Amino acid sequence: MTTPTSPDPFGRGLRVDDGDLVLDGGDLAEVSGIANLTQALTLRVLTPFGSDRFNTGYGLDVTQAFTEPNGTRVVKQLLKLNLVGTLGTDPRVSEVRQVTFEDDPERLAAGPGAVAQARAAQVRRAWTVEADLETVAEVPVTLRVNVEV
Repeated sequence: MTTPTSPDPFGRGLRVDDGDLVLDGGDLAEVSGIANLTQALTLRVLTPFGSDRFNTGYGLDVTQAFTEPNGTRVVKQLLKLNLVGTLGTDPRVSEVRQVTFEDDPERLAAGPGAVAQARAAQVRRAWTVEADLETVAEVPVTLRVNVEV
């Protein structure tokens, strides 16, 4: 007697590498589980809000953060708010616990090279962001993505 398996709460999708579909032996490669969730969330964050013709509510809205004359602190707060809103729209995410930037004080304490990397990122108006998430399956996930304009 076999026991029924429950469906993967994170689903399956096609593997994407640097915006391109991946082939595996002539077939489209698939991704499932947590890897599918992190890929989907990364793609959502890297897609400019409203640029998907079929889902104009998809993507991360960074226009307010980068088109108004705001200081770094305000830009980061706007990005955090938009990241929480964007990540929270995925039905597999139950909570966005924390969003941190590479130049946040607790992250800078992690290593000596972190300060130089953070300054270089600010100059090119890009940040590495970590979002700590709780999923509907009660599995914690940390998403690491580069946000830039």
